[in-house]
Formats: sequence, C-alpha cells, structure tokens
Amino acid sequence: MKLNFTPLMFALLFFSYFSASALAAEMAMDVSGNWIGVVELENGQELPFGITLSQEGAIVSGVLAGIGSPDLVIENTRIEENILYFSSVRPINGGEVPFDYIAVISADYMNVTIIRVGATGPNSVLSTMTRRQE
Repeated sequence: MKLNFTPLMFALLFFSYFSASALAAEMAMDVSGNWIGVVELENGQELPFGITLSQEGAIVSGVLAGIGSPDLVIENTRIEENILYFSSVRPINGGEVPFDYIAVISADYMNVTIIRVGATGPNSVLSTMTRRQE
C-alpha cells in the first residue's frame, strides 16, 4: 500500500511535530527557585548574587537581590531552550544603570553572564555560577 502525502498533510505533520517539541521543551525547563552565587569584580572584590525566579509555563518573573539597595524586579524575560534572558536597572552612584543577563541553565546550576549595557572596560561583562537552593 502506497501512502500519498499531500502538501497539506505534510505541513500538518511538520507543524504538529515541532509544536509538540517546542511545548515539551518549554514545559521541561523549570527555572523556579532561589539561585545564589558570587560575582568577582576585576579588583578581586566579591559581591553576592541572588535571584528568586517564578515560572508559569513560558512566563518567568523574578527579583534580583539588591547589593546595598532595594531588590530589583527583572524585566524582558524569555526562555529559549536552556537559556534565560532578562534585564534590570540598578541604582549605582546616583544613576540608573541598565544590565542584561544571559543565564545558561543545567539542572540546578545557572551560569549567568552579566552585561552592563553601553559600558566598556573593567567590570562591563561579568559572570557567576549560581546554584538553586533547596
């Protein structure tokens, strides 16, 4: 028996497969929890890094622990496979400084790259390895 796939049948199968795969990937990645790490500045100073994340499906919200200032709500969140992207604005030396974050997640570990938007030189790009706390 020979099966004849029409373009419509092929398109429906293709869409169904990749939609299910994308949904499964989104459902499998759960970033909820408290993540703790340390950021080392170029001068050797260590600063605590903490973030609390909540997730409902593909929607992620959270709060970054303030460093000598109030906690910060994260913005512009999105998840692509095992990578979480978000941003924040930190008060530094009387100004509002934007930061972008790229977090690669593997089980209970999150390697976070911290980018001070528009900056160059020392401490403009930092990273920290965080661990989800129980």
